[in-house]
Parts: sequence; structure tokens; C-alpha cells
Amino acid sequence: MNSETYHLSGTLHLCGKSHFIADEPPLQGELYAKFLFSPVAHSLITKLDISAAAKMPGVVKVITSADIPGINQIGTVIKDEPLFPEKEIMYVGQPLAMVLAEDEYIAELAVKKIILKLEELPAIFAPEDAYSKKQGYIPERKIESGDIENTLKNAPYTLKGKTATTGQEHFYLEGQRCLAIPFEGNRITLQTATQSTMEVQEVASRVLGIPANDVIIEVPRLGGAFGGKERGATIWACMAALGAFLTQKPVLVKLTRDEDMHYTGKRHPFTSLWQVGYDETGKILAYDLLLLANGGAYTDLSIAILERAMFHSDNAYFIPNIRIRGYACRTNLPPNTAFRGFGAPQGIFVIENIMDKIAAQLELDPLEIRKRNAYQNGQLTPYGQEITQSQLNNIFAKLADKANYALLRKEVAEFNKHNCRYKRGIGITPVKFGISFTTTLMNQGSALVWVYIDGSVSVSTGGVEMGQELSTKVAIVVSRVLGIPVNKIRVESSNSQRIGNASPTAASTGSDINGNAARLAAEKIKDNLAHCAVRLIQQKYNQTIDIKDIVFKDNRVFGKEYSETCVSFEELVRFAHSERVPLAAYGYYKTPGLWFDKEKGLGHPFHYYVYGAGLAEVELDTLLGEHKVRKLIIVHENGNSLNEAIDRGQIEGAVLQGIGWCTMEDLKYDAKGVYLSANPSTYKIPDIRDLPEKLVIEIIPSLTEEASVFGSKGIGEPPFIYGLSVFFALQSAFKEANPEKELSFPATPESLIQR
Repeated sequence: MNSETYHLSGTLHLCGKSHFIADEPPLQGELYAKFLFSPVAHSLITKLDISAAAKMPGVVKVITSADIPGINQIGTVIKDEPLFPEKEIMYVGQPLAMVLAEDEYIAELAVKKIILKLEELPAIFAPEDAYSKKQGYIPERKIESGDIENTLKNAPYTLKGKTATTGQEHFYLEGQRCLAIPFEGNRITLQTATQSTMEVQEVASRVLGIPANDVIIEVPRLGGAFGGKERGATIWACMAALGAFLTQKPVLVKLTRDEDMHYTGKRHPFTSLWQVGYDETGKILAYDLLLLANGGAYTDLSIAILERAMFHSDNAYFIPNIRIRGYACRTNLPPNTAFRGFGAPQGIFVIENIMDKIAAQLELDPLEIRKRNAYQNGQLTPYGQEITQSQLNNIFAKLADKANYALLRKEVAEFNKHNCRYKRGIGITPVKFGISFTTTLMNQGSALVWVYIDGSVSVSTGGVEMGQELSTKVAIVVSRVLGIPVNKIRVESSNSQRIGNASPTAASTGSDINGNAARLAAEKIKDNLAHCAVRLIQQKYNQTIDIKDIVFKDNRVFGKEYSETCVSFEELVRFAHSERVPLAAYGYYKTPGLWFDKEKGLGHPFHYYVYGAGLAEVELDTLLGEHKVRKLIIVHENGNSLNEAIDRGQIEGAVLQGIGWCTMEDLKYDAKGVYLSANPSTYKIPDIRDLPEKLVIEIIPSLTEEASVFGSKGIGEPPFIYGLSVFFALQSAFKEANPEKELSFPATPESLIQR
């Protein structure tokens, strides 16, 4: 078996034997939760009468804010979000009451018997309106370097404009859910679909008014998350916990697809106002940007998402004079939340749009414009972090070679010259994506490794498996350290009793943080076993071996690499146990060198960068507004991959999700703040038919000092950006037919159709 291509969950998934939360038969006495959701976006509650619902046969309890034994507060960064509102409703779909019944249908009927009377208030939905009324969570943030005012004033060329990107539905296969099970005393176990065991434990204990060690969080695996279960899962876990705590019966909270899409937060829509100054070569001299993030009703993760957007507003380009301002706007939509890329796609989209405008204005090659502005080693980002191991020059060269770029441009120009209805376009999007949580304290993790006396291994980390195969990568790390096959290693579910205070599995740091923690634990065990190996080999072969020569490899332990003086791993483990040597270890890892001063807008927020570029060629039917992606070529720098097959799958999935965001996922809400695109019939996501006709992915290995565990790099989020190249290719084709018009985002058929 090749450990580097092994997929820990592959067989289970293939055979349909993977277990997810709420897959099991109901527990004895299990209750079903249904909610009264707010029908309006902003109002005062004048009456909430639950008496008729509570009297229905089969209803065990109806819960409101009055029943909360602890603190009615689930906010973390800023404590501004109640579990149930006591007086003021802030968005359509906000839970106002929870019915617990013996049957799901009874619970639904009981919800309809609750009497609700409201005094409706004015609502805000657009970030520009919120900005003008100073409706934000915190004051405006700023990152600035150079002389922006004078440089813009004296620049040979300037452009200004407004760019808007819309939200995006996570559309995870497994919806929001939690099964809460009460035990003796105040103890309660939450089997919950969360990316953050620590947050759910902390917030649930606050709501229940009990210590955190009485709340046990168990996450076997998630059926997808994409950021939507980092904070988005907390409210539903707390609902289940509250219900089980008050009734002392198991409680299942399980949103329907319709409820999930109507009432949960999405990717943040952004409105961006900008001005840029540049010279005749296309080199950007100055860039002034204001990012307005539509955060929704409560803070959630909007501040960190805005910061990430600001950090990535330069993307792959050195801009000597730059001012980036950001404002997280409070509106009356469901609280928007984390989504793959975490604000970076919104910030990157603006500068890439500008790059294409500059190229068009100067009649220059869009690739050449990007090469001229690309970061070189030794240059500083707007926030003061030095670029030291950039791969951009190499990536641009490889991309041009793979695409046969010069010939492709000629072919596209020739096609457009001879075709009226159909137009082709080319789009290019590079990426420089910073890896680390931008909140420094979150860059830490723990692991617990046990070697059992038969040589099998159990590994626990704070990481959550959600389809990205973090478990496989952690197993590969331990496998390399101990020199044993991956199939001898079990990576356990995420559990707050085994690993406490775990950072969320997010920000493309899962393998970095949890893999390094597991490596450190495994190395402690390896060191213990190496001392035992010296003694065992001496006993068995009557040879004295220096501990420096001990090698763990191929499920054996050698006196020297592949020498005849060796013992099996199992034999060594049993010997170590007989010698009363520890076969377990705890590993703790914190990402080194990180800091950021938010007041000054300066620091070193990222451990390293991931570099890459994508090139798309599309063909647009200007009559029907339909298009096809003829080719998408990606060059992605990925350090020293732990498992290239998994990384390739992450690239493919992220790219298609990025294409979906900017070409078809049109997230609409009406004048009252009700999501209209709220089920699969009204919200289109990409499927297999939307794959490019030709998809080429070249993964470039690079041995950089800045990489993480065994030289690998984060993979989950950076490839999302390559999907934007399809939008810019469509924009190029669209302008062939409509040179005076701007293509709106997303590039749906309605946007693309010639008028």
C-alpha cells in the first residue's frame, strides 16, 4: 500500500458506510425540535403566546428566551447575538421559539399555534445604506503605506469605479444539525455538525449556566461545511443543548434544506469603491480602496472576514502607494459568515477587475500587465510583511507555456473577427494567498497519540474531518514519523474531552496545525521507542547500536537503514510496554512568527503564501446568454504535498465552487429581506456538466522554508480564486459584443445576454 495515495475514508464513502450525525435510529425518548422563525427582518415583539402550542398532545415543551438558565448570548468576538431575541428581531428567520415534541409532524403543527404580534421597524439591507448611517460593528479599519494622495494626483492615468460581488450559499450536503444527549448531573453530550468544538462548548456552557467540562462535544465527521459550520453551527447546537438540558431527554435539531437556505448566513456580499493611478506601461502607482462588507444582523465573523479581504486586496501585486479601508456593515439579513476564501475572493476580485480595465485602456496584454505588477522577493505588502519566496515569475511562465498563450490569443481574436453570435474570451487570475488565521491566538493546536501493544495507533487532534481528508493527512504525518503503514493508524473523531480548546478547522490551516501537533506527539513516542530499540537489538543480535543510527521504516526498526539488525514495529512496541516505557504522547503546536497590530495596520499575519494562476478560455452565445468553458489551465504551487491526489481533488472542487460563485449562483432576496433563491429549484450550483471541456492542473512542488508540516502547504481555499478567471474570460467575450457595457456579477445568462 502506498501511504501517500491512501484515502482513509475512501472505502467507507464508496460503500455508503460512513456515519454522520443523526444517521442512527432515534434514541429512547428522543424529542424533535421545530422553530418559530421570524417572518420579518426588523421589528419589536409585542406578543409571543405559546400557551396553545404547549397544550398540544405530544408536545413536551415550548422554549423561549425566558427559559434560558444561563446567559442569553451566543456572540463571541462581540457579544451582540441572543440565542432567542427578548424584544427586538433583527432578521427574517431569526428563531423566536422552539417546540420540542415526540413527533416531528406534531412539532410542526404546534409551531403554527404560537401567537406572534410584531411592531415592524425600518430595515437596512444594502451595505452602502448601512455605511452612510454608520451601522457597523466596529469603527472603520485601515491599512496604508506610501503617499496615496499625491501619487494619485500626479499619476499619468487614473480610473475610478464601484465593484460589487454577491453572496453565496454554502450548499453543504449535510445540513445544520445537532443531537443533544443529557447524562447524570448537568453533563450533556452534543453530537454536532460544527467546525469549532471549542466555540460550541464555550457558548453552550454559557447559555446553560454550567462549566465547560460538563459540555462534551463530539464530531464524527461532517458532510461538507465550506465555512458554514464554523460559527453557523453554534446557534443550532445551543438550541439542542438547551432543549435536552431543560427536558432531560435527547433532542434532535435538524434543519430542512429549505430552512437552512432561508435562514442561515452566506458568503458576504461586498460593495467596493476604488480609485487607481498607473503609468503608460500599466504599472500601478497608487490604489485607494474602500471595502464595504454586508455582515448581516450580528457580528459573527464579519470583522475577521473584512480583515482577510483587506489583506488580499493587493493579491499578487506590489503597489507602492496604497490605502485600504474596510467597514463591516450591520444589516437586517441573517448573519453572514465564513465561506471558503473568507473574504479573500471579494478583495481579489476588485484588483483583478482593475487589471483588466487597465489592460483594455492601454491596449496591452492582460498577462503582461499582471507580470509587470507582480511581487518580487524583498518587496513589502501593504501591511509590512516581506515577500521572500515568491513563485509568481515561474508560475506565469509555466502558465503561458501550458496554454500556448501567444497562439491562443491569436486564435481567439481570429474567431471573434469572423463570428457575430458567438464570442470567445480569455481570463487570467493569479493568486498570492496567505495561510494562517489572521487572529493570531487561533494558530495553535494539540494532538494525542496512543500506540497500542499490537502496534496499531490511535490519533486524536482538534481537527474536524469534513470531506477534505484531514484525517488522511494527519495519518500520513504519523506514518512518516513512526515508519508504519497508514492503515495501521486510526484518526479519531473530534472530541472536546480528548482535545480541549481546539481552534476551528478553517483558514486552510487544518493540516498545518493538527498535522504538526500530531508530528510532535509521534516524535516523542519515537524517541522513547528508539531508546528501547537500542536495548532490544543489543539483546537480540548482541550488537551495540548508537541511537543516532536507529531508523523507523517499512513497519520495522533498523539498527542502520535496511541493515540485518532490525525488529518489527510490533515487537519493539511490546518490548517497550514490558519495560514500562510510555507509548502515548501529547503534542502542542503554535504557528511561529505571527503578529499583527490592528491599530497600525502592520505586522506578519501569515506563516507563508500559496502562489498560483489560472487561465480560462470561454465561448459565449450572445443570443442566449449561455456559455461553455473551453479550457481552464491551472498552475498551482503547493510546497511538498502530503497526498497529491487529495490536493488535486481540493483544487478541482474549489475551482468549480469559484466558477459557481461568479457565473451562476445568483443569491436574491426581496424588498423585505426574504431570500428568494432558497432551494435547489431557484438556486443553481455547478454540476458535472459545468466542468471545463479541458481542465489542466499542474501542481508545482517547491521546497520552501516557509512551508509547514513536512514542507506541505494549505490547499483548501487558494484554488477557489482560479474560478474568477472564468468570469474575466466571460467579461472579455461580453465586451466583444457590448464594448460600452459592464458585465454585472455574477455572470448569469441574464447578465450575459446581448441587449
